[in-house]
Amino acid sequence: MTVKELIVRLQALPNQDALAIIASGNANEWLVATGIVERGISPSPANPDFVVPGKDPGVEII
Repeated sequence: MTVKELIVRLQALPNQDALAIIASGNANEWLVATGIVERGISPSPANPDFVVPGKDPGVEII
């Protein structure tokens, strides 16, 4: 599953207060998502692997 697919599935949940828990094949790797927040983002000038507030659409998984 890609991040985009995860976001679409989280947005489609009828209960936006639901808790999503995703695990990889390794039992020590978990992602617990309680929701998403739409944010404006842009690449960080200091490090393009990170984002800072900006005007491009983005989603934060919380």
